[in-house]
Amino acid sequence: MKKTIAYCFWGIAVLILQGCGPTATVVSSGGPTIVEAQNVDAAGKMRIAVARFENKSAYMVGEGMTDMLTSALFRTGRFIVLERENLDAVLQEQKLSSVGVINEKTAIPAGLLEGAEFLVLGAITMFEPDARGVRTAVGGAKQSRVAIDMRIVDSTTARVVASVTVEGSATDFALDAGILKYIGVGPIISGLRAWSNTPVDKAIRLCLEKAVDYIITYSMKGAKR
Repeated sequence: MKKTIAYCFWGIAVLILQGCGPTATVVSSGGPTIVEAQNVDAAGKMRIAVARFENKSAYMVGEGMTDMLTSALFRTGRFIVLERENLDAVLQEQKLSSVGVINEKTAIPAGLLEGAEFLVLGAITMFEPDARGVRTAVGGAKQSRVAIDMRIVDSTTARVVASVTVEGSATDFALDAGILKYIGVGPIISGLRAWSNTPVDKAIRLCLEKAVDYIITYSMKGAKR
């Protein structure tokens, strides 16, 4: 009897431990699949690349915000988004193919990189975690503000074809996920993780959401598609 009870407890313990084991979850997705992205008609969508944002604030947040904007533009499904910040990794892979260390059947041909028709350039001009206190009917709340100056540049002529300043501000109150069509509310990326679940986190998302919306609006009105 005692052995039976012991086995039951052991079985329950195993099930509990299995339930607590390592897990992995996709927390942010969207955009075209790999096959769709590879097969898209190159003439049908604007080819765009995001350059690293210049950081003019007291906080080193340019890299994280650039990565978030690049991912968001891809998730819209409206652009052919080209990698530029980590292009050296792509070129290194091509170099390995060219020197003969990669199997010929899987070697990557050189000279097929796509050129970007437009570049998104920008600068973070305001990053204020504690911009000011806000008084409300239920007490005080902290407000944070983030702003970027953004330019869209025609890479053929180096002409600035659009320019905008985008600001985002938020308080401690919850952010309605419904207004974030492109940026989403998944975990903020590593370079900005110190601000996760703070008003700054919300201000960053709102600012970049507006930036993506502006780029989409410009691409529909303006230039090549």
